[in-house]
Amino acid sequence: MKTTNIQKLIITCIVFAIFAVATFFFCDYDVALTVEVMKSMGAPGLIFVASISWCIAHTWYVFEQHKTYKDFPQPPRADFFQGNWPQMKAAQDKNTLFDLFGEWVDTYGETILFWRQSAPKYFTSDPDLVKAILTEISLFSKTHAIPNRTLFGQRMTGTSSFLTVQDGEVWAIKRRAMSPYFSKIHMTGMFDKCHDYIARGLERQFSEVALGKTHVDIVEFYGELYQFFLGALGFDLDCNYVSDNAKFHNEVIQGVLKWAPQQFGNTTDVLKMRVSKDVNSVICGVSKLRTICRYILDEKIKEYTEKGPQPDDILHHVITANQMYLEHVDTEFDNHYKEKLMTYMTDDVLTIFLVIDNMAKTMSNLLVRVMREPRVYAKMVAEIRESQIGDLQTMDKTLRYTEMVILETLRLHPTLMRGIRVTKNPNTELNKGLKIKGKGMIFFGQLVLHRSTKYWKDPYEFIPERWETGSKNITPFTYLPFVAGPRVCMGKHLAMLSMKLALAYTFKKHDMRPVPGEEKDMDWDYRFTIVRPSAGYNAVFTKAETES
Repeated sequence: MKTTNIQKLIITCIVFAIFAVATFFFCDYDVALTVEVMKSMGAPGLIFVASISWCIAHTWYVFEQHKTYKDFPQPPRADFFQGNWPQMKAAQDKNTLFDLFGEWVDTYGETILFWRQSAPKYFTSDPDLVKAILTEISLFSKTHAIPNRTLFGQRMTGTSSFLTVQDGEVWAIKRRAMSPYFSKIHMTGMFDKCHDYIARGLERQFSEVALGKTHVDIVEFYGELYQFFLGALGFDLDCNYVSDNAKFHNEVIQGVLKWAPQQFGNTTDVLKMRVSKDVNSVICGVSKLRTICRYILDEKIKEYTEKGPQPDDILHHVITANQMYLEHVDTEFDNHYKEKLMTYMTDDVLTIFLVIDNMAKTMSNLLVRVMREPRVYAKMVAEIRESQIGDLQTMDKTLRYTEMVILETLRLHPTLMRGIRVTKNPNTELNKGLKIKGKGMIFFGQLVLHRSTKYWKDPYEFIPERWETGSKNITPFTYLPFVAGPRVCMGKHLAMLSMKLALAYTFKKHDMRPVPGEEKDMDWDYRFTIVRPSAGYNAVFTKAETES
């Protein structure tokens, strides 16, 4: 039971005891009469008294909470009991939650306290504090409250994948085993494979498009491309078992990203979701996808046993990581533990399915934007059609502006909107004389940092040229599309490489425009875990006028 509930229970018991003592007093200290009076009230009366006692206890607890944290910078509460939650809920419904936090930190300070009902939480846009949160692993850790771990009880990524695991030692073991696959050096060696699979994936996608006619949902289009890419590059099961089911995998992943964050909403909405056909269809899809993951692992474990670990196979790295974990815990490898380990590896595989979609979302965000930025579109496409993409070094040199467009997209529309950490120790000292009393949860928001007028000139304008000097003029820890510190995204090199290739193979042979009537439509959904376009994502592809 949480400490707060124990405190309320104690106060409730005290209030109830006071009521009993008062009754005893009015009964002229007659125990028998007191008992009779209590009995005469019956169960409804006692429940009423207990309810009143609980209300008094809760009111007293909230009052004490407000008094305890009154000296920390904070916006005014909208409600005594609900705190800032009504303001946050209203902003969330309008898709402006991070605008609200931006206003709060501009008004009350870079690090603030806000109230989610009676619970104090913290938010910061201070780069120095963000750096500490991301690098001081002895002070701050990941939270267990991550939406993609389960969906109404159906396990998704669980609590042990390389992305969600909290235990520092387990995380370090998995990271050490998997990082070599995603290194820049290894990606250089993998370039030909990436090149081939992106080209084949796009050829496959375009085979279903009638140029000049089909209205293409680019979120689905590039989502399926990246699921194909994952199957071909990452799992390499004759390039078909995963890749040929890219459409199904993408549908499940999009469902997870849509519904998982919403399962923490209010009770009424959650109950409606639980009986929704769409939600239950996604739950069934996740179950089927985990079965597919188990099949893939069975095949890969056989291959791993027969041939030994292969550096170009990501699942061999997953197997190695979990074997290293097994050696670390020094547990007897019986059938029970074997099943447990298979569950953990399945968590890792499903995590890979989910995170590969971040690249697809960035592609979608970028294309929605550049279709409505004629100058940027023309400059990027012209560069692509003159570029050479035969090897990684040459591609990076000849797609410099395209890289700037990707970086600017990740600034204005980062796929991850915010990060969360919890303090490991009570009474953690922050900077600038601030202190978190007890233990606390602290947030930082990429959407706030990336759009702060304090660190960016014309922050709401899409200006790729601001990246002409790279990150030279960028304040550290104000640009965090891949986060930073020990838990920096391992796949950032693969992401940049694959997105450049996807853009190159899209625009070397095709032009792109918004569908008629949506030329000026452009919006994004910032309410859930991953940023995605909510308007303007339908496009028409045509054959390039000057095909290279």
